[in-house]
Amino acid sequence: MKLKLTNLFFFTLVTTYCFAQNEPFKLQGKIYSGLNKVSDVHIINLNTYVGTVSNDYGDFEITAKLNDSILFSSIEYEPKKIKVTESMVKSKNITVFLITSVNKLKEVFVGLTGNLAFDLKSKPKDTIPTHTFSFTKADLKKDLGPDIHGPKSAPFVGPFKPLPALATIPNFAYEKEQRLKRKINKLKEFPVKIRRELGIKFFTEKLNIPAEKIDNFINYCEYRDVIKKYYEKKLFEVIEIFKEESITYNQIKE
Repeated sequence: MKLKLTNLFFFTLVTTYCFAQNEPFKLQGKIYSGLNKVSDVHIINLNTYVGTVSNDYGDFEITAKLNDSILFSSIEYEPKKIKVTESMVKSKNITVFLITSVNKLKEVFVGLTGNLAFDLKSKPKDTIPTHTFSFTKADLKKDLGPDIHGPKSAPFVGPFKPLPALATIPNFAYEKEQRLKRKINKLKEFPVKIRRELGIKFFTEKLNIPAEKIDNFINYCEYRDVIKKYYEKKLFEVIEIFKEESITYNQIKE
């Protein structure tokens, strides 16, 4: 009888512990980049897609449970995913360190072989003209005549009088082209970035979008300004738009 009671007590204790582990709780934390506290970071529970934003001191609070995946996302920093562990469940606290996002420059080919003798022979010819004047040491001792013009500049004696210097004219066409290139790059990068941050399962499991149709679905949502909202750090609004538009999209697909 005592053995049965002991086993029952042990079973009850284990069951209670497991149940407590799977219960949602408030996970509090602080976000840093180096020694600096980071504000305005989007924190999203990828299992429930409920999120929050870190305050001016890098503090945040989000509902989570054991084994949930938490996404930390900001335009200036590399996105980071953290899985909720047992130690986090016990402490109900977490400290997150983000890495500053670095824009990589495109590779430039300079055409060097590493063989110095060969590279010197094959270098482009110098097109800068060489000077044609010459002088001797005796020229240094010559006594030049007085400056008859004084502080004034010498009169111009050429056939055409030079025009006054003009202010630099801004190249509006070039600036417009650069803005267009930056806009096109953002459009190209958006599907890749949003898939990486939200995860493929968000589209396939939460929205019922087939994996091969994800890019098509993202394009379908563009009229809701999802790209603009994403780059304005409004990730929560983007998620809500995706949820709303997936209903219509799936009806059309069917």
